[in-house]
Amino acid sequence: MKLFLTLILSTIFLNGNIACISMSENPKDMENKIVLTQGKVLVGTEVFNVTYYDNPTSRSLVAQMPFTVELEDYAGIEKIFYPKESLSKEGAPKGADPSVGDIMYYAPWGDVAIFYKDFSYANGLIPLGYFDDIAGFMNALKTHTSTVTFEKSN
Repeated sequence: MKLFLTLILSTIFLNGNIACISMSENPKDMENKIVLTQGKVLVGTEVFNVTYYDNPTSRSLVAQMPFTVELEDYAGIEKIFYPKESLSKEGAPKGADPSVGDIMYYAPWGDVAIFYKDFSYANGLIPLGYFDDIAGFMNALKTHTSTVTFEKSN
């Protein structure tokens, strides 16, 4: 099995796509998620990298890029926005346990949440990806506007 995974991952790396696979259920643990794409979020002149998971919900968000939104604070735990179009829920888990830096879709309300504090498991949360530098992102929001632009990386 180990040889099989090594062979698959070597093939993926040689083709220029990065992927990691395991059986963990923690969305922050990249060993269980296949990376769809790298993105960036612009706050003023600052750029922050985002990694998106390869799932139908993430793909439907990335397909809407580029877009600019106003972030709202919610409950002192997350920054939220409502995408222009609803995101896919195809094959989504029943819920998730977000960690600092995670980007999640809250399907019941249709908003995207960027968690800057840990939160407990909640039904309806679908992992989209995570910020590489959530602390820097939050600092940028303090010194700039809460209007941000989501883009695909080149």
